[in-house]
Amino acid sequence: MINQLRYVVGVMFIALLIYSGLWYTAAFQAEKDVAAKFAQWRDQGLRIEHGKIEHGGFPYRITVSVSDLKLHTRARGIEFSANEMLLVSHLWTPHHWIAEARGVTGSLADGSTRFSDGFLHGSYKLHDNGKTLIVINSLETDDFALSKLMGRHPPKLVEWELAFWLADSEEKAANGLYGSRYLDFKITGGTKDKKLQLLGAVSGPIINDWNKKNLAEWRDGGGLVEVDALTYQTLDGETTGSASLTLDEKFRPLGSVNLQRNNKGELAGLMLAEGLSSITLQNGYLNVNDKRILELNNIAD
Repeated sequence: MINQLRYVVGVMFIALLIYSGLWYTAAFQAEKDVAAKFAQWRDQGLRIEHGKIEHGGFPYRITVSVSDLKLHTRARGIEFSANEMLLVSHLWTPHHWIAEARGVTGSLADGSTRFSDGFLHGSYKLHDNGKTLIVINSLETDDFALSKLMGRHPPKLVEWELAFWLADSEEKAANGLYGSRYLDFKITGGTKDKKLQLLGAVSGPIINDWNKKNLAEWRDGGGLVEVDALTYQTLDGETTGSASLTLDEKFRPLGSVNLQRNNKGELAGLMLAEGLSSITLQNGYLNVNDKRILELNNIAD
């Protein structure tokens, strides 16, 4: 009996040593991988500053914390900062990470969209097919503030989520993707009584920085944002549709939107009032049946 007990204790001790060794190896590697990723982004032109990078979480989790993170593209087309970012995974899920960022501020498209959040939540998962799924949301929106949306004053959101499927970058570089899709997206957002959902993809060369040179290369290389499914829901109805967008020579949105009235509702009312048959973004304006409705700003200085 005593020998059996010693055997069990010995096996448990050896198993603990093996697990601890695997955990510390994985944790140190995760810390190195984060530092290496930041170095890679710097080599690609991103500007990155941060404080300490430390691993932790033993024995249940593997965590990597980054303090005072600040990053932006050279032309500041994208800016992001967080007082603290925590990356969380487990020994048995090496390709799936959860990110938690606190004290977040950011801007997109040369400052035309600005936001801040007390707590931002994200998920990163590498799938067997070589694609990466990234999902970002605010969980609770009480401390989320969207101060500008494409240069305009936005409604107050009570829910939102961004999901992106990214193809393998090395595969794109090797094969070339002129006019091919390299990023799929799902964007949802809602106010108290309205909800918008967009499903689509981005085609063309990869945009490495938000400036006129890179945007022109994307546009001239077959760049296109395709919204395959648009759904706009209100309390009294729903409208669906699709859209296709690129940029004109002055870096203003250029394209068209197709809508279908499913029943009554806010957009359906516009369709009835305007006799809607054509929505275009052209010459710096949003046009309904060739009537100018809204002026569009360029998205790069």
